[in-house]
Amino acid sequence: MLAFGFTLSALSMYGLVHLLGSTLFGEMDGTGTKLAAALVMLGCMVIDSGLFGLSTPMWRRQTPRDHFYRFGPVRGALLWGLDTGLVVTTFRVTSLSWAALGVTLLGLVPWWAGLAYALGFTVPSFAMVAIVPPSKDPVEIPEPTWLMDWLMNREKLVKRMALGLLTAAFAGVVASAFLS
Repeated sequence: MLAFGFTLSALSMYGLVHLLGSTLFGEMDGTGTKLAAALVMLGCMVIDSGLFGLSTPMWRRQTPRDHFYRFGPVRGALLWGLDTGLVVTTFRVTSLSWAALGVTLLGLVPWWAGLAYALGFTVPSFAMVAIVPPSKDPVEIPEPTWLMDWLMNREKLVKRMALGLLTAAFAGVVASAFLS
């Protein structure tokens, strides 16, 4: 249910952003659109670089844990997926989500780009639940929370990798703007 809710929410968010962009901007010419997208990406790169004391824009909240207790595990997971799939309603480690919404708003990616976003979240979540073995330590909780701890200890590396990915996408968009 988490994956379903997340996917439904992400597709809806990207679809709405795409519709809003096509309504506001109509059909922009290719070069202008690419340069506008490059500007959005450049802004996200500056934010993620840590220069000027900037940090990733986000609503600093998490989906309330009591959803699972109030609505049960199935509906709670659905609500959690719907909330986190909206892209902008919870914590974000990098500005990649904002860059993706920006290029969607400008029409450089299709409305169903939310599916890629959803897969990027749900596949690792599925792996944590279904594939990763639980801890064998009798003192520790048997759930694979050790994997979350392992990932959290690599947050700086993930941020650097995301900045590198954003830089590569930026370079590709700028190059395509001038080579087309």
